[in-house]
Amino acid sequence: MGERLRAFDWENHPLGPPRAWPEALGMAMALCLNSSFPTAIYWGPDLHVLYNDAWSEIPAEKHPWILGKTAREGWDDIWPIVGPQLLQVMESGEGLAYYEQMLPMVRQGRPRETWWNYSFTPIRDGSHAVRGVFNQGNEVTAIVHARRERQQELARWHKVFQQAPAGIALLRGPTHVYEFANDAYLRVVGKTALVGKTVREGVPEVVEQGYIEVLDAVYAGKPFLGSSLPVRLQLEPGGPVEERLLDFVFQPVQDAGGAVDGIFILVTDVTDRARAESALRITNWQLGEERARLAATVEAEQRARTALRRMTETLEAQVRARTKELSEALVAQGVVADRLRTTFETSLSYQGFMDVDGTLRDANARSLADIRCSLADVVGRPFWETPWFEGTPGAAEAVRGLVARAARGESIRQEIEVQLPVGRRRFDFALRPVRNAAGEIIGLVPEAVELQGS
Repeated sequence: MGERLRAFDWENHPLGPPRAWPEALGMAMALCLNSSFPTAIYWGPDLHVLYNDAWSEIPAEKHPWILGKTAREGWDDIWPIVGPQLLQVMESGEGLAYYEQMLPMVRQGRPRETWWNYSFTPIRDGSHAVRGVFNQGNEVTAIVHARRERQQELARWHKVFQQAPAGIALLRGPTHVYEFANDAYLRVVGKTALVGKTVREGVPEVVEQGYIEVLDAVYAGKPFLGSSLPVRLQLEPGGPVEERLLDFVFQPVQDAGGAVDGIFILVTDVTDRARAESALRITNWQLGEERARLAATVEAEQRARTALRRMTETLEAQVRARTKELSEALVAQGVVADRLRTTFETSLSYQGFMDVDGTLRDANARSLADIRCSLADVVGRPFWETPWFEGTPGAAEAVRGLVARAARGESIRQEIEVQLPVGRRRFDFALRPVRNAAGEIIGLVPEAVELQGS
């Protein structure tokens, strides 16, 4: 790019020859060309494009045509998104940073969904006036697509487990909280809803039967297999406690670090089968008494028992194999869930949640304390009509505009100053859209942290 810049016809370009460039532009270009990170400079009122070798891959087939072009001309495909961002930096003098921003770039003749992490930093001259924008960034399309595929895979596994004919449940933590329980499991234990409850809360009748101690041992790392174990369950609300015979598989589930953080449960009600086997034993005893007279019948019964045993052995082998597959899948699911939880954690002190139309649904205690309101005072109201902004002229309309931008998919972050009941405060304010696995915006998260010296 250094050679291209030297060979470029700057004499007939609005920026003029490099020897006449302002000192600020010369310093920025030296930093740009010597950086191994993708870097571009947008200079002057028309934002003419200059860049280094690492950045040349970003415009794809537009390189090297885009060199020296205005940003509006060079990025006509994504100008509706990056144009306002660049102009905001030029006008405000404040830098911007975006993470996982979708830019519909035209590549190989058609728009393509691309995702980027990038920043825009103002370049000032000796008089402190903003003359250009320093841009660095990298593409994260592969990461976004991989996360989307993982979420779809998790949804598929959830559907498989939900439709499984055997009872399946997943417990989390040392108190054994239900994270998942399919319909077959709910039918076995006679309950309608268990997710979010501990085993002690959801199925209290098993506490005195010693099953909490069994789960504690499994959580300590020792798998448990039970065959035709008696369990007394209340299958109807307010009904009697009935004894059922169940086959159990309790398998510890490990996190990415190898520590046990949950228990996978596979359970089958074998009461009817056990009763049938008991009746069969009685019949065998009776047949034994009459062996001499009914030898042919006994022989037939022995063949039936052999077939039943082989079938049972085959079924048990299939259950063990399937249990292993499901356990490994749930371990993988736990790892992905941990990563997703880490991705969305935030340390901002003022937090809330609103619908896409801006209706406030929740706010944390810190933010409510500063407006001397309870949650009930603000929930259901448009965010911009709440006491956080009503004491500041023009704030409500400004925030309403920010909400509209965030509802279209833009992540907002800027400094604001508002008059609160506790006094005038200055905040680093952010507003970001929340998307579901299909990429649809399902809500907006306002976040703010009070700036020192406010």
